[in-house]
Amino acid sequence: MSVCSFIASDFPLSEFAPSQNYPLEINIDTGTVYDGGADDNYFLLPFSDVGSYTDKSYGVSLEWHYTEGRAKQIIEYIKTALSQSDNVEFWHVWLMGYYEFEERPFIHRKAVSFSELTPELIKEIDDADIWNTPDKAYPERPSFYCLTITR
Repeated sequence: MSVCSFIASDFPLSEFAPSQNYPLEINIDTGTVYDGGADDNYFLLPFSDVGSYTDKSYGVSLEWHYTEGRAKQIIEYIKTALSQSDNVEFWHVWLMGYYEFEERPFIHRKAVSFSELTPELIKEIDDADIWNTPDKAYPERPSFYCLTITR
């Protein structure tokens, strides 16, 4: 299991891959990742499990390391998606299959209009802590985050 950020819509979403290969250096001792820092160094891949998290029919998972430049590109991507839909959702979740009632995720929801969408909001959702134990009675419950962006 792992953390996943994805975009969901009522209309098909296009994939995206970087224009070239970039270096990837992971330093386990310092917990740092260096990926070249290029704004187009991220992937948007089909996310077939979208229906497990939302009533939207289409989704793309976001594989990236946040930078402000990349967030600005994601905002432009969302703008394009909003030309076909009234709203788009940006999710940050723990990938999981079936869960018992006591283990169901606690979902934090926030809605903004596209004009209010900023790189900082994207970062806030993407950096959100999944295992922050919001419900002390059920500490094994993860927190999921959904930012709904409207036209």
